[in-house]
Amino acid sequence: MGVFIKLVENRPPGEYADPSAVDVSYVDVTEGAAQVSYEYDVLPSGAVRVLRVAKGEAPVVDSTYAPGLWFRVTGQWSGTWE
Repeated sequence: MGVFIKLVENRPPGEYADPSAVDVSYVDVTEGAAQVSYEYDVLPSGAVRVLRVAKGEAPVVDSTYAPGLWFRVTGQWSGTWE
């Protein structure tokens, strides 16, 4: 399923010169030896973390987005972080 993050469009000029940079996708790899999926969770601060989950390994943090940088995220929910 992967994770899709829509970033806020109300940002300082020039921070993202490319308009496509407001959409960030993490696409699962389900074929071949390197099977990887992506999940997300939301920290109490409001930050979103994208977790990379490789087959047979523990999840690792791939990316983190500050609370004011994103406004929508879809994909596989990883659950509550404690």
